[in-house]
Amino acid sequence: MATALNCALCQPPELERLIRAEPAVAAQWHTLPRKHFAPGECLQAAGQPCTRSWLIEQGLVRCFYLAEQGTERNRSFHTEGAWVGGSMPPLASLSPYSIEALEPTMVVELSYATLQAWHQQFPQIQPLLNEAMGCLFANQSQREADLLSLSAQARYEAFLADQSALVERLPIHHVASYLGISNVSLSRIRARLGLANQGRSA
Repeated sequence: MATALNCALCQPPELERLIRAEPAVAAQWHTLPRKHFAPGECLQAAGQPCTRSWLIEQGLVRCFYLAEQGTERNRSFHTEGAWVGGSMPPLASLSPYSIEALEPTMVVELSYATLQAWHQQFPQIQPLLNEAMGCLFANQSQREADLLSLSAQARYEAFLADQSALVERLPIHHVASYLGISNVSLSRIRARLGLANQGRSA
């Protein structure tokens, strides 16, 4: 598993630098809605029109698919400094997955309409926006490749290496869902690795 790519726009120092450097951007940024979500509360449900994205200032969210049988499959997890949404902005579509807060979460909400206006008003930020979209595509492609090419244990070991900060924040069943395996299989892998007593169990 390759290390996940991080775009400059997702790095707090770079985002703060951009906002400070452009007074007009800073003025509009500070007017964007700030919202709080409790654990278990959805930012967006699957099937809803995607008209906005969120920057996570504090907290943890997951994106997940819901199968017809009611089974949930975790697509991704996002923490402080990450952008999250149900489609590739500024193109609106129906969200194929739900976005749920796993911890008390505070976000900055950016509507697609505002983003489209920024594209026109501030051409100097276009390279950063393009970089952010490129990173999203690259990370999604890498995850698909990992699911198809790596063993379950290799996927878990890569998860521990690439997302170690999440280990203590995520219940084991959410990690198993993300890896595409059962809780029992993940428990056996953790036992082989000597990690049975580490991390959250629920």
